[in-house]
Parts: sequence; C-alpha cells; structure tokens
Amino acid sequence: MSDLTADTRIPRLAVGCRVRVVSPDEAVLLVPEGALRLKGAASEIVGLIDGERSVSAISALLQQKHSTTEASQIAAELKQFLDKLHARSVLLYKNHLENP
Repeated sequence: MSDLTADTRIPRLAVGCRVRVVSPDEAVLLVPEGALRLKGAASEIVGLIDGERSVSAISALLQQKHSTTEASQIAAELKQFLDKLHARSVLLYKNHLENP
C-alpha cells in the first residue's frame, strides 16, 4: 500500500502562482520568476490542486481515471511531482485539521 493512501496534506499553489490552461492537455503554471509549461499528467495534476483536496484524494481521482496504471505507480509519480513543486516553493501544504 502506498504512503499517499493516508496523506491528508492539502496542496495549494503559493501566493503569486496561477494556472493558465492552453489546451485540454497543456497548461502554463505562472510563477513569480517565470512560467512552467505543463503537459499531460503534470497539467492534469495541477488542475486537481484546488486547496481543498488532499494528496490522497488527488491520487484516488487519478487512479479512477487511469485504471490500467498501477495505483502504486500513480502515487509515486504524484508524490515526485508534488515534491518538485514544493521544493521550488510553487506548492504549499496545509493539514486538513488546520484552519486556512
């Protein structure tokens, strides 16, 4: 079972960051120092970050949509992507028990 099964952290974009959808499979994440082009899964993941869904809820939605892919692979790739955004200070987390 994956670590993300019980990951209650709620990701949200940092202040000053926003998403511009270019096409159904592509988006641009506008950040204070520039822009990140997101395609495919990256675009899909960022589209699910709403400041309300937990990491485990996002993982579950992705697993429903991509049922032919192993759940552990989806969870691992989601964690890796979110970790990269967090390391760049583009993504922040709040715990579901905290006030916003």
